Amino acid sequence: MTKKKVWILDDEWFSHDVEMGIYSDHDIEYKVTRSETVKEDLESFGKYADGIVAQIGFPCGRNIISELKNCKIIAASGVGFNHIDMDAATEKGIYVTNMADYCIDEVSDHTIALALGVARRLRAYNEQVRNLGWNPLDTLPIKRLRGRTVGLLGFGRIAKEVARKFQVFGVHVIAHDKFVPEEAFAELGVESVTLDGLLERSDILSLHVPLTEQTKGLLDYDRMKQMQEGSIIINTCRGAIIQEEALSKVIKEGHIAGAGLDVLAEEPPSKTLDLLYMDEVFVTPHSSYVSVESEYELRSRTSLNVIRTLEGERPEFVLNTIKEKAV
Repeated sequence: MTKKKVWILDDEWFSHDVEMGIYSDHDIEYKVTRSETVKEDLESFGKYADGIVAQIGFPCGRNIISELKNCKIIAASGVGFNHIDMDAATEKGIYVTNMADYCIDEVSDHTIALALGVARRLRAYNEQVRNLGWNPLDTLPIKRLRGRTVGLLGFGRIAKEVARKFQVFGVHVIAHDKFVPEEAFAELGVESVTLDGLLERSDILSLHVPLTEQTKGLLDYDRMKQMQEGSIIINTCRGAIIQEEALSKVIKEGHIAGAGLDVLAEEPPSKTLDLLYMDEVFVTPHSSYVSVESEYELRSRTSLNVIRTLEGERPEFVLNTIKEKAV
């Protein structure tokens, strides 16, 4: 009997011990491919694979999907899935999945850490001390967190956890998500508002939406000017939600007090990106999901979800609708 095959597309992780152990235990053949060998590996292995694991940032487009002969599932190794051509996969009856409920604690913690870092001007203070300065008053005004309004754009799993954790600080939480029923907001004591209301009232605006045609560039210059003077923007979802030149401009104008960014439109960024050099901006390298526990959870659960599909079951977290089961 021919072994099932799983093709791992990954330019980020150098070790795949967790996945290899799981696939070996299930007598599944696997191959890890980096972008420089994707063409030859597609011909020799990928087109015959029964399942694909596509790391975020590794494009799995129509050029790959159209060549697949046996594939039943393309699993995004993470929450995001815009690197996978959903239409091409759906046309071939291939499930597209992600791991929607992993790293909730990590991303929500990172969101709050960025918000506190920007609100308390930690980058500016740290730079001052590294340059042998010692003046606690040179970064004013710093405002007390208690009593301020935190706005959440999107109200999915991570945003709900951000709301729970932020409320401990004595803030008022508002959110906008037209796809979430009103009772979901009320359950957490969060006020549901319009997009305009969110922008106009948020002292701290945190972004928690997927990158789609509707959300790409959503925070442009005009929308950021709707926000209160001295407000803060936090982004741990996708960089392209924000128009970065516009963000740089509104910060330089003094309208927005600062930003905490774990994601950028281009990753890694060009060294010419203004935001990298601004004291008001705290940037981390798309790392909000990282912890020892979350990495193991992602690798193991993604692998087991692929195996579940190869054994004839419907996988978890299916993102597309296919006409008939591809098993």
